[in-house]
Amino acid sequence: MAEISHSATTNDAFGSTAHLISRRRFASVLAAGALLPLAGCAGLPGSSSPVAGSADAHAAANLATISDAAAAPDRVSICMVGDVLVHPGVWMSGERSDGTRNYDHIYAQLAQTFTKTDIAIVNQETILGGTALGLSGYPMFCSPQEFGDAEAAVGVDVACAATNHALDKGFEGIQAELSFWAEHHPDVACTGIFDSQERSATIPIVERNGMKVAILNYTESTNGLPIPASAPWCVAMLDRDRVAGDVSAARERGADIVIVCPHWGVEYQYQPNEAQRGWADYFLSLGVDAVIGTHPHVLEPLELLTGTDGHTMPVFWSLGNYVSWQARKDTMVGGLAELAFDRAADGSGVRVTSATLTPVITHLAMDPSMAVYPIKAYTEELAQVNRVRAQSGAGDFTLEWCHDHCAEVLGEGYDRTSGVFTLAL
Repeated sequence: MAEISHSATTNDAFGSTAHLISRRRFASVLAAGALLPLAGCAGLPGSSSPVAGSADAHAAANLATISDAAAAPDRVSICMVGDVLVHPGVWMSGERSDGTRNYDHIYAQLAQTFTKTDIAIVNQETILGGTALGLSGYPMFCSPQEFGDAEAAVGVDVACAATNHALDKGFEGIQAELSFWAEHHPDVACTGIFDSQERSATIPIVERNGMKVAILNYTESTNGLPIPASAPWCVAMLDRDRVAGDVSAARERGADIVIVCPHWGVEYQYQPNEAQRGWADYFLSLGVDAVIGTHPHVLEPLELLTGTDGHTMPVFWSLGNYVSWQARKDTMVGGLAELAFDRAADGSGVRVTSATLTPVITHLAMDPSMAVYPIKAYTEELAQVNRVRAQSGAGDFTLEWCHDHCAEVLGEGYDRTSGVFTLAL
């Protein structure tokens, strides 16, 4: 399987050279107050990023290792949020009177976390097919592509798209989303869906601080929608041979860290089921370094698994929703996964040194006051006007309820004061 690579100046598998802005430079621009909706990051002062639609931009779209050689060499930090589940109420929050859409507000409260982290990942639950395919909600979603603009603007590096909704608009939807990323944000690696057999055989590797991180994304189902016979490779399905081959290929291509992001489990369940545990044991046997799960729409615990050889693997069983308009108060509480990996001083290997889960709260509103907050930044005053309270059975939604829920699901390691669960390693 071929590795695909983003770097400041990198020859890709097709012999072309791509010049991309680094996330370090991107973050410095944000820090200067220049958070703007971007098209391919071409508008940043001094950027050597390719112009959207140019030959360099399309060449860069065939790459997926993003590198920042100027950063410190011994640690890499990774964060991920759960399902970006775009119901009509969510996309309506960003509609403007002039007919345009903007969703920066959905990511603003966590923008600093995304930009300070070396690798930021989102689970793009619903296909970014855009208006050309007709925006739609449950059960067959098609979402505004401006969500991708907002994700890129806060420095998201990887969009995981292997979900049960990946085929809601068929192969045409997959093509539309991948074309969007390629043309507008070629420095974002979209994985888990593919528009060619060649791309389905690629290993997305992000390079930071001298370490290579493989991000492998699979889904357990496509809601019963058949994989197109003409494109059997278009969605990465959870398959033992596929996963084993990808992990092996990632290591062969120098991956220091392998993270698997499975879309698995049972909706609205607070604990992993036997199938999830079986898969996690299999990932552990393959030497996977961390697992970050999505799909159940609610939080599930963070746990450390240890193999017979002593290898340890943090498992975030489910991050729940990042944003949605589901009619349940527990779906308003999602999770931000954060990991740190350090290289041993003697160069002998890389190990996980920190794993935390920070609950995040979706604040429902029909305007740009809709946002996602880390629980420590949320307030009782906001909870009182969260529109989820209008839903049946959710009238008692409060910040205190959110803390109680997190403590019950996550267990004793959840600290109400800091709003963080820290895994003992």
